Amino acid sequence: MSGASQPIDWTPMIVGVTAGMLSRLLALRTGRSHYPSYPSGYISQVALGLIAAMVGSVIIVALLADKFTAATFLTLAATQFRDVRNTERKTLEQEESLILVQRGAAYIEGIALTFEARNFLAMLVAFVTSVFTAWLGLAGGVVVGGIAVVVGEVLMSGPRVGQFIDVRPARIWFDKGSLLYAGRVMMMEVGLPHSRQRWSEMGLAVELVPKNARGEAILWSVSQRQAIAHEAAAAVGTQKDVGYPEQTPLCRMEMPNATGIAGLSILPIERNMDKLIRAIRRTPVLEANRWNAVINNRREGTQNHG
Repeated sequence: MSGASQPIDWTPMIVGVTAGMLSRLLALRTGRSHYPSYPSGYISQVALGLIAAMVGSVIIVALLADKFTAATFLTLAATQFRDVRNTERKTLEQEESLILVQRGAAYIEGIALTFEARNFLAMLVAFVTSVFTAWLGLAGGVVVGGIAVVVGEVLMSGPRVGQFIDVRPARIWFDKGSLLYAGRVMMMEVGLPHSRQRWSEMGLAVELVPKNARGEAILWSVSQRQAIAHEAAAAVGTQKDVGYPEQTPLCRMEMPNATGIAGLSILPIERNMDKLIRAIRRTPVLEANRWNAVINNRREGTQNHG
């Protein structure tokens, strides 16, 4: 019959879905954000990644089969992934009140944005792989899919604190009897004698020294310092409990000198300085560019007067 349709080649879709899912699974790590951490969280993220990969890979199959209406519908379906960010944000905000050392609003927004972007990346990888599979064949599609997965991982791996800041061990000490210091940075006043003894015996401290103006801008961001304190507590634990503010891990700037150096103090469960420093260095950099102009101008002015 002249109206019989040609058989559909599903190879581009299969290869595209595989590459897209591989991209999403590689990114599904409980590490930098400590989320997801339960099977239900993993299942929802894997399901969203699979849907995204299917949407991205089936578009070229629909176009090759002259199913233009289906391709348009799939494009509209892709816009629904914008709700992923809101869902993840709400989930993390509900968890926030149950965390002793909170992530902070900026860190939560960054995590939610990353989850949204990861699904779109899975969709893009699947689409590119399926297109090249249809054009170059199975072998060419597999090669391009592997390259797309690697490139996606490189593009999605943002900067880390250790790229702009030196993290150095510091000494815990007290001045005027009760002022807790982390190196040269005054952290807080510890009024109870037994609390001061705990800090002296079990506390850890580091100094965060910026390598350049970008590093100083990062440290002046309150949300960034909150993220650093959260990652530090997640790495080595904290002896803080509800109703004990003196045990709270803190990351504060050296004041009133405003040198751009910060200090962090923590009462850890695992007293491991190397692990603490690694966690701080691996903390993702949040948005802090609004400070750059102020810091650059101040540094230039200091150099000119010198």
